[in-house]
Amino acid sequence: MKWILIPAAILTCSFSYAAPAVSEVSLRQKALAESSIQGKTVQTATDAQVAGMLTLKDPRPEIITRRWNYFAGFSAQQFQPAGTAQKDGVGSFDLAKNGETVMPGFEFGALTPYYGIKQLNWKAGLRAKASIASQDTDVTLSSGFKINDARLNTSLLSLGPLLQLQWARLSWLAFTFSPQFGTLNYTQASANDYATFSKIAGYESMAYGLDFTVGKNWSLFTEWSQRQLKDNSDIALQKDNFELGTKITW
Repeated sequence: MKWILIPAAILTCSFSYAAPAVSEVSLRQKALAESSIQGKTVQTATDAQVAGMLTLKDPRPEIITRRWNYFAGFSAQQFQPAGTAQKDGVGSFDLAKNGETVMPGFEFGALTPYYGIKQLNWKAGLRAKASIASQDTDVTLSSGFKINDARLNTSLLSLGPLLQLQWARLSWLAFTFSPQFGTLNYTQASANDYATFSKIAGYESMAYGLDFTVGKNWSLFTEWSQRQLKDNSDIALQKDNFELGTKITW
């Protein structure tokens, strides 16, 4: 039996392993893929509040600085002078003898924007009114002397709050309520001093009306007033008056 001797150097083997190279691009894509795997986002009350959905605001500054609506209008009413005007040394003048006349008027004021309570909208504000009429009249003095150049001038000046109500389904129609406090003045002018006088008295009234919108800033209105003269037993004022007019709001 023969033995074969193999040198050890020949049996020596060298093994090496090279790991596959991983590129930076693949690592970045893997990181992005992992970060994109997220559960369904649940919005919490805190998140919503930060986003502004549940933020509470104090409405007072907005209401105070909100722009008001202003209006101006013209009107006309049938007016009948009433009562008597006493003048020392002359006698009395029967104002009712002058008959009815058309009294034109002018009004202006301011209203808040509409505020809503369910289906009811309302405005509140302030209104000033001025009406004046002038009539030619003949004056017969107690002595029988006639004066034919006299003119009776009547004026009504008033100021008061105004409330306007509107049903949401009828945006073109509004109901108005306005208590007024004013003065009545009868002044008769003539070249003859015996026919001249001036009488003034205060009055109160409550006005109820309808306002019909016919344009963006234009409306027509009707108004019925109940008036009461205060502390005067001489001159008088019609208790009921009906008025028609038009106004512009801006």
